[in-house]
Amino acid sequence: MQKMIPTHVAIIPDGNRRWAKARGKRACFGHSRGVAAFEKIALYSFDQGVRCLSIWGMSLDNMQRRSVTEVMGLMKIFKKEFTRLAGSEEIHQREVQINVLGEWKRYFPRDVREAINKARKATRMYQKGKLNFLLVYNGTDEMIRAIQAIADAGKAQGVNVTANIIKQNLLTYDLSPVDLVIRTGGEPHLSNGFMMWDTADAELYFTDKYWPAFENEDYRRALNDYAGRRRRRGK
Repeated sequence: MQKMIPTHVAIIPDGNRRWAKARGKRACFGHSRGVAAFEKIALYSFDQGVRCLSIWGMSLDNMQRRSVTEVMGLMKIFKKEFTRLAGSEEIHQREVQINVLGEWKRYFPRDVREAINKARKATRMYQKGKLNFLLVYNGTDEMIRAIQAIADAGKAQGVNVTANIIKQNLLTYDLSPVDLVIRTGGEPHLSNGFMMWDTADAELYFTDKYWPAFENEDYRRALNDYAGRRRRRGK
């Protein structure tokens, strides 16, 4: 019997700063190691048959409330990573499309935006996999904007609000529902309405491991746990 593989996995990669602090390092060291962990997990994920992988890279609160030094360090990391992704043989061989969702265009410096757009443009024709980064993202704000857009449209013409109408007005309008949410870092909860519409029926998996220490074996364990669950869906 073939193992059930989730089509869409969403990851909240928590614990970069705590991992760095435990080693006497600054936060950006943890973020850099977190990117290294992501690179391994992303490729492993698509090789296991996952078609869509979403990574929460930065929340709106992270952008607004953390120190200038940490935020600027993250900007350097993002610029380097998206430049690498644009030319990544591993990404191109697997025909993975790179998408970036959130308010990054509003908040990120020009050079970082250009690096992101380069990666998006270089992979926009691919359809075998989707790699989605949520940057300067807040799920509650996403839902508020979607509802406001629907309300504005209703003023001009009669709009019958349906599940499809809501989905079409979300940042994730072209993504499939999330099947599995993985959160690292030992805090078993969601945050800021994370993909609230798309995770409505998702399975949740929590681990105490900090994200920089999360390995392919840990990810395999999460996939196996998902495969072993029985979805009753109200029955």
